[in-house]
Amino acid sequence: MKMEKSNFINGKYVLVGAIFLSVLAGTMGCSNEKTKIKAKESASQYWLDKAYPGKAYDVQVIEAEEADDGNFRVKGIVDGETRYGMFNPETENFTEGYYSLAKEKDKKIAQLEQEVRYWKEKSEGLEKENYKYKVQLNINDKKSK
Repeated sequence: MKMEKSNFINGKYVLVGAIFLSVLAGTMGCSNEKTKIKAKESASQYWLDKAYPGKAYDVQVIEAEEADDGNFRVKGIVDGETRYGMFNPETENFTEGYYSLAKEKDKKIAQLEQEVRYWKEKSEGLEKENYKYKVQLNINDKKSK
């Protein structure tokens, strides 16, 4: 009889232990999912701020997966270029690895060229408007004499 009671108590502890482990695993899974979401949000914000602040660009964070060291490796597409970065959940800090700046430099040059064209057109428009006012002023001066 004592033998059966002992087995029953041991079985109870095993059952309680299994329940505890499943609850712990479930909580860790939720925590891990929240951290993944935080990693994606941090990467998105970083790439939006870093790319060109104050302007709308296409930033898509594709995935976040846990690395061996406890950090999260985040993959995203920023203006058609694939980028990778690491999110540290302890410091909630996102850092990006090396990537080529050539594409961003080309974009910046294209933006500056477009801005130069805009200002040239605007100055030409103002010069034309200024010329019209001068002509009107000369006509009004001749009429008043």
